[in-house]
Amino acid sequence: MPRMTGGQAITESLKAHEVDTIFGIISIHTLDLFDSIFDNQDSLRFIGGRQELGCGFMADGYSRATGKPGILLTSTGPGAADSVGALGEAYFSSSSVLEICTNVEQEFIGSGKLSTHETKNQLGMFEAVTDWNALINQIESIPDYFVEAFQRFQSRRPRPIELEVPTDLLGQQAEVEVLGPRKPQIAQGDPAMVERARKTLIEAKRPVIFVGEEVQSLGGAEEIIQLAEMLGAPIVTGDGAKGAIPEDHPLSLGPAMGGRIWGENPLHDWLSTCDVVLVLGSILPLRSTSGVGLKLPDTLIHVLLDGQAIGKNYATGIPIVADSRAVTRQLLEGMAGTDVYKGDKFKEEIQSVKEQIYENLKDKWGNEMRTFEAIRASTPADTIFALDATVPTSRAIRCLKINQPRTFMYPHGWVGLGFAFPAALGAKVGKPKSPVVCVTGDGGFQYNFQELATAAQYGINPIILMFNDNAWGVLKGMQQQNHNGRFIGTDLVNPDFVKLFESYGFEGTKVTSVDQLSKALEDAVASDKVQLIEVQTPDGFGAFR
Repeated sequence: MPRMTGGQAITESLKAHEVDTIFGIISIHTLDLFDSIFDNQDSLRFIGGRQELGCGFMADGYSRATGKPGILLTSTGPGAADSVGALGEAYFSSSSVLEICTNVEQEFIGSGKLSTHETKNQLGMFEAVTDWNALINQIESIPDYFVEAFQRFQSRRPRPIELEVPTDLLGQQAEVEVLGPRKPQIAQGDPAMVERARKTLIEAKRPVIFVGEEVQSLGGAEEIIQLAEMLGAPIVTGDGAKGAIPEDHPLSLGPAMGGRIWGENPLHDWLSTCDVVLVLGSILPLRSTSGVGLKLPDTLIHVLLDGQAIGKNYATGIPIVADSRAVTRQLLEGMAGTDVYKGDKFKEEIQSVKEQIYENLKDKWGNEMRTFEAIRASTPADTIFALDATVPTSRAIRCLKINQPRTFMYPHGWVGLGFAFPAALGAKVGKPKSPVVCVTGDGGFQYNFQELATAAQYGINPIILMFNDNAWGVLKGMQQQNHNGRFIGTDLVNPDFVKLFESYGFEGTKVTSVDQLSKALEDAVASDKVQLIEVQTPDGFGAFR
């Protein structure tokens, strides 16, 4: 076996798992690892950010856009702590992010002697936001941990993993066997439970399929559409799954989001008239389902890789802990040669509901619909949208039609700000030929605007579509509605964003109408350069037209 340093063992393990990009920030603790990366720049691209939170969102955006794990490299202590917010979002939104993090020298771990950047319990800090994490205490074991990490990404619910390596191991040598990826064990559905689900769907008169975030991450849309067409059943999508099923498909009824910030949705009342719901890969988060009064059919078949989450918010008659694509294939095989179609009348009703949803949006959110229809018309079908937790995002979830998977991402897990811009950078790195549009607000953009320097340094060219109301718009709207306009803490003093972009060598423009927005967006897509389109919304997004 060849002798190599711990840093070389890490880079060789990444290459063995076909990793091509690393996001992160160099540190005194990682110099030996970077020395190994230097020798592998022909196959490993390093994108150096300006703050670990932003770097973590870049890795997340890369993962959501490509379907491959995003790799984040940080150092112990402050750098590690600054990345926790990004891993929390990835954990609760079901994204595959692998954080490689140093720890202090082995002799100082847990010593309390205050070695540089020593942390009280770094593993414990990450446990709350990872599916699995571990401290690697010998060089020879490094490949084994990477094999385990990448196997988990393919066989379990996608969530972050953190691997720690003491900094002194990075420069020391040992004999190391680099290991390639193992074939993952895809979790199949229990045959007895799948058979119960099959019989239930055959006997149902009005079934509906509810698609979730695991399908967005792991795939399975083709099989789900095949099952829906066989049944003549509608498909709805949950939080984080928008676009997993093409929204222009006749059986797609779009997002099941409604109430609260998502507005009135006729789908909510209609779903309760169905008799069976097949939930595929959705954790059914309270904030967007039972928490807003969404009533699902009493007979619920729930397929999810995370068995502990089944039954949390809805009683489940048929729980199946498995991969959604695998179970869908099992159902298709079991129904082959059987007439399970629910009839043309049900199909016509589905089309009628689809039309009702659209007409309701035009009636309630006319300006918002016009804006997002113009955005859609100005962007190619493969455009990737990365969005922040803003008023426009809540409208985009309902109003912007998405017909390709992994082209619509937003922080639906922790629902934190600052995600959109760095995630757009990561998405553009992973999908350089696709236009990437960051939809953000003036406040959320400033969480990570320092990553403009990253975009300039590495030639990453997303379009930034900033809706500027000089406020924390969501919260100010709530103060207006629920607190009689007693505004405190929600007004913002902002820089001249166009000049800020120009200081980095980028272009920017301000628009005040939908027509101006359409023209600016078309020009930005054609230029394939970093562009700021600052949308002036002093009276709120609903007044923009």
